Amino acid sequence: MTFSEDKFHATITMPHGSQSVGPILKKLMADDNTNVLDQYLDGTVNEDTAPEIKDVIIASLPDGALDYRFIEFTTTPSSSILQLALDRNLIEEIALPIIKKYTYPGAVPILPLFSVSTTPPIPNDLKNLKLLLPCENVPVPERPLLLPNAPRAYRHGTHRGIDFYVNWGTPIRAVANGVIIRAEHGYKEMSADFRLDVLSDAKILGRTPSDVFEHLLLGQAVYIDHGFGLVPGYRAVTIYAHMSHINSNITVGSMVRRGEVIGQSGNTGTKDSTLKKKTGAHLHWEMILQNKVGEYYLGQGLKGDSLYVLFQNIF
Repeated sequence: MTFSEDKFHATITMPHGSQSVGPILKKLMADDNTNVLDQYLDGTVNEDTAPEIKDVIIASLPDGALDYRFIEFTTTPSSSILQLALDRNLIEEIALPIIKKYTYPGAVPILPLFSVSTTPPIPNDLKNLKLLLPCENVPVPERPLLLPNAPRAYRHGTHRGIDFYVNWGTPIRAVANGVIIRAEHGYKEMSADFRLDVLSDAKILGRTPSDVFEHLLLGQAVYIDHGFGLVPGYRAVTIYAHMSHINSNITVGSMVRRGEVIGQSGNTGTKDSTLKKKTGAHLHWEMILQNKVGEYYLGQGLKGDSLYVLFQNIF
């Protein structure tokens, strides 16, 4: 059995009188054919996020899309030749838009229920933005998978913030002065089965529904309204998610100062939390910027090194 260079075509050559083609076909169908997707990802997307994007593609393909199909049967004086192929048109119809979605994240709306512009703030708009790190002495991670615009295959969505991986119970600080507009003191964790149910909805839609993201997957969360002073022309709201505890004085309408501790890190809203485990603790932090024509997440539309440099300059 031989393959074309791109792995889309397979040729089985059977000398006359040799064994049945059945075992060879069985092996071909049992093989992992997902490697044909690598040629679309290599050199196109960051190697850190490529496996996650690949998972999104695989989950989006219909059943059997990566199975070889019979194309042609021919014979020669000495052998029988069976030609098989993957459905390139079907695979590319699904894969290429997904790759584009994560290669050019600025074109993807984050809250479909609202009017969202596809022109997010540019770095020049953010040149004077200076924030405090939400967890003391925990720097911005370099891994693209932990930064905005990274794919999130499990919910068919895009990461909007920064994941700061810290120990369970690490103090979380307000990054700037503001007013509390959400503080979920009475948060109760959802069941593992229910979380799977809402994620199946995301798979059907091909994106993360805003209600599922905001009210379930973020877990116990605090939102702080920083007004229009941080970024000229934009209202800024920061989100602190997956918390294990919110301090009692952090209530809706209360003022917080830059550096004030608002609670502690955890893993609420995650798979591990629904399984009653404390593993995977981290702070998901993000900033939403709003103007008259839409809402954006900080870093939307930026890629690679420019994204990391932006956050290095801000924190």
